[in-house]
Amino acid sequence: MATLLASTAGFAHAQEMPATGGRVFALVGGVLGEGDTTVLAAAGAGLRVTSRLGLDVEVLYAQDLGLPVDVGFVIQTFAPVERIERSRLVAFLTQMTVELPVAGGRVWPYVTGGGGIGSLRQTVTFRNLPLPVTNLADVLEPSIFPGPEINVTTTDLALTIGGGLDVRLWKGLAVGGHVRYLRLLDAADSFDFALVTSRVSYRF
Repeated sequence: MATLLASTAGFAHAQEMPATGGRVFALVGGVLGEGDTTVLAAAGAGLRVTSRLGLDVEVLYAQDLGLPVDVGFVIQTFAPVERIERSRLVAFLTQMTVELPVAGGRVWPYVTGGGGIGSLRQTVTFRNLPLPVTNLADVLEPSIFPGPEINVTTTDLALTIGGGLDVRLWKGLAVGGHVRYLRLLDAADSFDFALVTSRVSYRF
């Protein structure tokens, strides 16, 4: 990666790029926090109001955060039950971004912060574990309570702050890294996450 950036730096410097305009970007990386480490993806678009200040909107998606889910009691009849928990997060964010171009406009460090809403969907699935068949009674399907799947969805305030570094490859195309802190303010609790991602952006 370092060799590729070095070989294209001179060419990128020679390209024209307006001081203001739009930008689009995409991020892929990992989430570290109170649950499990998982993969996230995000995409967004923004407007560069000045050469350094811009406003971005972004949608972020993480499939399984591994957060604990509280759904009450489980009543089991006569078979062991496996409990499977999943936590999916979708966040819609608005952020102010300050860019500080250096090295003749080839490198763009930036800081960003803002907030929005986050939809956290927590799912619990109960699955009967198999038992060795010793007689006809064991063939019957055991019943459990509650049902095989429970979904709890909450929409909460999300706050974020972070920054990163973009390296310009060609015209407005750049790649880089991005690190961010995201806090989801639930009605009864709050969840903290660290986002470490790679980023592709295009300014126009």
